[in-house]
Amino acid sequence: MVKPCENEECGKPFIAKRRDTRFCSASCRARAHTLKSRREYLLARTSAAAGVEVVVPPATPATARLERRVRGLEAAIEGARVEAVRGLGELAAELRVGRDQAADAVAELSARVDTEVAAQARRARAAATEGRRRDARLREVEAQLLRVTTLLGALEQRLVALEQAVVVATARLGARQR
Repeated sequence: MVKPCENEECGKPFIAKRRDTRFCSASCRARAHTLKSRREYLLARTSAAAGVEVVVPPATPATARLERRVRGLEAAIEGARVEAVRGLGELAAELRVGRDQAADAVAELSARVDTEVAAQARRARAAATEGRRRDARLREVEAQLLRVTTLLGALEQRLVALEQAVVVATARLGARQR
């Protein structure tokens, strides 16, 4: 059975598992109960603040004393509430000042971090440029080394051929002298 949630803040339709289900979830049920309690408290408080009091003559002197004591406690509670509200305002002002100071400190630290990050980035770029330059020079040296090695190999082959020619020539000359 589809029913609307009876919580004033929710009101969503939901599928009820039982006929007497009134709320779509446990959190809605708790919220509705809290709203009801708060509303009753506020109504009682506003009626007391509006001066809607029924004056009933005290039946006994003890009741009169208790009534006076209750009114005194109500006045003390109201005074404490006013003081708490005033203190809360002062605390909020201090919090704003503290938040502003914290924001200034955070901005300063952020600027310092940004400066340091930028400096490190510059150093990293310079190191990368230097590394690329060294790599290019290393490749040039390796290419030259390869050319020299190739040239040395060719010269070695020529030297071996020349030695063989000298041996052959010496052998021919030695054979003619005998």
